[in-house]
Amino acid sequence: MKKILLGFVCLVLAIGMVAAGGSKEVAEDGTGAVLRVGLLPLSVGVPVQYAADQGWFEEEGLNVELEYFATGAPVNEAIAAEELDVAASGFASVYSLANAGCVWLADINTTGGMGIYAREGSPIVAAGNTVPELPEVLGSADTLRGKQILEPLGTAGQYMVESYVGVFGLEPWDVQQVNMEWAPAFQAYQTGEGDLCAGNPPYSYQMEEIGYTKVCSFEDVTGVDMMDGLFARGEIVESRPQDVTKLVKCIVRAMDDLQDEELRKEYTTKFYADNGVAFSEADLMHEIEDRAYVGKDYMSQEGYKLGEAWIAITDFLVRAEKITADNAPNVAASINTEIISNATGMDIN
Repeated sequence: MKKILLGFVCLVLAIGMVAAGGSKEVAEDGTGAVLRVGLLPLSVGVPVQYAADQGWFEEEGLNVELEYFATGAPVNEAIAAEELDVAASGFASVYSLANAGCVWLADINTTGGMGIYAREGSPIVAAGNTVPELPEVLGSADTLRGKQILEPLGTAGQYMVESYVGVFGLEPWDVQQVNMEWAPAFQAYQTGEGDLCAGNPPYSYQMEEIGYTKVCSFEDVTGVDMMDGLFARGEIVESRPQDVTKLVKCIVRAMDDLQDEELRKEYTTKFYADNGVAFSEADLMHEIEDRAYVGKDYMSQEGYKLGEAWIAITDFLVRAEKITADNAPNVAASINTEIISNATGMDIN
């Protein structure tokens, strides 16, 4: 009787698993297994959530689980711990590309809108432009040396700050870099902390509204047009190429849809509200102007190359001793056009 009862209980549990969604069959190549995707509540995450909301992952036979992260650093940790398979992230992705055997799959959006800001009356602003070849950059070596700059270390903010001081012949240690995430840095700067503050949308837009002066943009001082994008653990790409290609196909489809400004405005407003991100309509219009989604039209432009910015960024990080020279070649090797080419039917360089 005990054996019969145990068999009955197991049967009931099995039926329950099917009813809960456990009926998806997993093929030998991994097709049908859960694909765990990490994303940020930023512009890079919008197309991923949009594709999920449209039901496109299910249409392609994918079993996708989305997990949100505040910044790129914990995304890298989850990738390294094999708790994620794929991630939509920003600058911090380079560390996974260098260290974790990952593959860069697709560019998602350009990253305009970043800058460094100073208060009214700052001697850095008063110094004006002292580098003629960079007319939009304000400051001088004398006014910058020893100043305190609020920024999130290990992100594009640090790259921007160290490139900015480098414009004036200064080294990173010639200024005080204070590690704060974007939102706390913005809040602290308003209370009087720091001499300069690195800003990322929406905080960069809000600093401009307050009346702070932009002393440089990311693009001015780095000379790089950076992209946020999608990457995956190498073993997932190798063992489940069909699933990864379908995922990329859905996200490209979302980026194409979001070229419609009104649709992007409406959906992104909801996306930010759902994720507790304070973003005004004016901020959103700034972001739409500054951050383009890399749909098929963008990829078809002459000269487009997948992951091109990572090479210059890696060179910087090697000089800054954030990535070892031994690991640096892994970044270039991680940029794989096969998946995006198959997903779009285009020949991507």
